Amino acid sequence: MKKWNRALLPLCIVIAFSTAPTGASAETPGVKVSTVDEIAAAMKKAQPGDTIVMKNGVWKDAAVVVEGEGKENKPITLRAETPGQVFLTGSSTLNIGGSYLTVDGLVFKDGGDIDDSGVIEFKVGDVEASHSRLTNIQMIDYNPASNETNTKWVGLYGDHNRVDHSYFKGKKNIGATMVVWREKVGENYHQIDHNYFAGRPILRDNKGQVVSNEAETLRIGTSTHSLTDSYTTVETNLFENNDGEIEMMSIKSGKNVINGNTFLNNAATVTLRHGNGSHIENNFFLANGKANAGAIRVIGEDHVIANNYISGIVGSNATRGAITMTNGIPNSDLNKYFQVKNVTIANNTLVNNENNIIVGDKKSATNSLAPAGTVLMNNLVVASGKGTLPLIKVLDDSAELKYEGNFMYGAELGIEPVEGITVQDPKLTLASDGIYRTSPQSPAIKAWNSESQAAVTNQPLQPKDVGPEWLKGFEYGKIYLEANGKAVTVEKEPFIASERTMVPVSVIQQTLGAEIKGDAKSSEVTISLKGKTIVLKISDTPEAEAQVKQGTVFVPVRKVVESLAAKVEWTPDYKQIANLITITP
Repeated sequence: MKKWNRALLPLCIVIAFSTAPTGASAETPGVKVSTVDEIAAAMKKAQPGDTIVMKNGVWKDAAVVVEGEGKENKPITLRAETPGQVFLTGSSTLNIGGSYLTVDGLVFKDGGDIDDSGVIEFKVGDVEASHSRLTNIQMIDYNPASNETNTKWVGLYGDHNRVDHSYFKGKKNIGATMVVWREKVGENYHQIDHNYFAGRPILRDNKGQVVSNEAETLRIGTSTHSLTDSYTTVETNLFENNDGEIEMMSIKSGKNVINGNTFLNNAATVTLRHGNGSHIENNFFLANGKANAGAIRVIGEDHVIANNYISGIVGSNATRGAITMTNGIPNSDLNKYFQVKNVTIANNTLVNNENNIIVGDKKSATNSLAPAGTVLMNNLVVASGKGTLPLIKVLDDSAELKYEGNFMYGAELGIEPVEGITVQDPKLTLASDGIYRTSPQSPAIKAWNSESQAAVTNQPLQPKDVGPEWLKGFEYGKIYLEANGKAVTVEKEPFIASERTMVPVSVIQQTLGAEIKGDAKSSEVTISLKGKTIVLKISDTPEAEAQVKQGTVFVPVRKVVESLAAKVEWTPDYKQIANLITITP
């Protein structure tokens, strides 16, 4: 029997990236354009390796079309003059059709009211894209007026296309955020990597009622062509707070790879809905006790679920466990439920979950085919200790499962003792990154004779690891400060208290040259500038005029700056992800 080893996985990632198309640098010179018509004219003349540069500013209701034939290592590129400074608003759309094309650095915001179509599509008319790339994109709250209008933000057609280093947040209307369309049946080999899917709320209709379908964050295929293979790779993405519906990721085709992603606080699951032979490997699922969160739902044949870390799944919902195997329907229609067969579930670490392994979800007179020929091997399962659910919840006793080398602990096993499951503490140790890993004393390591089979060697992704390259160095939600056109360095981070933005008092001295009297040990702080003075009482309550945190005096920036006859401006969507305070003497 095959022994799964985590150390092999990074090689797969390197190979995937080495074959991906590369985009143009923001410094590449090119033909500058300021209208959609100018883009079209430039595209007609474009040769492999050419770059077309969109002028900075707002492009309202712009139907941008990128169509042409580049070459490998010489794509035709459409890019922003300055990455992140070209804003497509209103009913703007983007269509990409042809070969070896790249679109780089655009922002979609303040709009999205289009009719039942895709905002960005990898096709122009009937011409689908191949070997093309969408990179360094932001799309934020780009929604139609009605939640019941069905739009998709990104539609992948054709083959060998890539969506990478982009940021998607706030889709609230019906329709998947991103779809791999397979209308022309064939292998796609798309790559979706290094993106930040930063959340979509529960889908509701215009009356506020919850809608339970068509709110996926990512869908690969449809049931119609689900028994053919896509070979789409989804790796090194961060999915956070995607609550649209149960299937955050709905896989409806075969031979896809979901590898090295982090799923954080999503009230949803990655669902192998239709199709066979997909791999879900080397991912982190961190639910942190969020209601309605799950991790992996398994339907179909020949899948591999390996080397995943799953934590914080609570509740007793039979569909939303850490790993859920669903019962199938005899002679199932394409859009129903195929039997779970010949699935390998290996080397996964399930820790601090209430709802761990579920076998036979949806069992009924209709869904009568229990999982069969499935192997659970070298998994570590340590319950949260808070719930009363068994480690393995078997809803259909006719399931045919084989166990080998598993260690399970912390709750009732849920089945009779069986060879291949050792009920013993695997001795996991909490590391500084919040992940439990096997200690050198782990009985699992000794039983497997290989530490590489047990250790979680990678770390969960952070926002800094994904998203547009032009946002590197900026933190999501952070408050930045500028004065005289330059960034202001602060000793401690600003914060908001009682609807006021508090900054270190040294910021007032640094930006305005004010005189400061008083420190963290004083009862008040006095700030003076050019004959004007403001005195603030220091206290440790949120409503205090001035506060002390970690030995630093914080003051309300607007109140102080305006009292000294200077100006302060608050920008709540700095880079579309953060906040900016600008102080002008």
